[in-house]
Amino acid sequence: MYLLPFLAMLLAYPAMADTPAPTTEAVQASQSAEAVQARRAVLEQRVTAWWDALIRQDFAAAYSFTSPGYRKTYSLDAFKGRFDKKSNWRRAEMLNIDFKSDDSAIVGINMHFVYHQPQTGKALDMQNYIQEPWVFMDGQWWYLVKD
Repeated sequence: MYLLPFLAMLLAYPAMADTPAPTTEAVQASQSAEAVQARRAVLEQRVTAWWDALIRQDFAAAYSFTSPGYRKTYSLDAFKGRFDKKSNWRRAEMLNIDFKSDDSAIVGINMHFVYHQPQTGKALDMQNYIQEPWVFMDGQWWYLVKD
């Protein structure tokens, strides 16, 4: 009864012995790919939370995603002043992330919004592609506000 699993293991051993061990380069490439995926996932989460806050018009929450340098220089009220009170963002669709280095990335977003025509007041569903700079500092990704 115990002989059968033992024989199966002995028969499989020669096949396993012919399997080459992964090279150091292959292991490093795999680890590097995993690190990039982990970094991408964290950045995607931050970008999504940033846009969720903007869409809700929770400018205090959105402000918390701006870089520490920006927050040292500009107050929450100054940040809020950058936005029209009638912002009609509906949805942000992340299309791509271009890592420029280990600590910077450009995120491509397809922004969906409603535009109200001034003459007629008619609401139009529109979209626009934007690119946002993000920086990695102090163990976290931050939105880099452009002036």
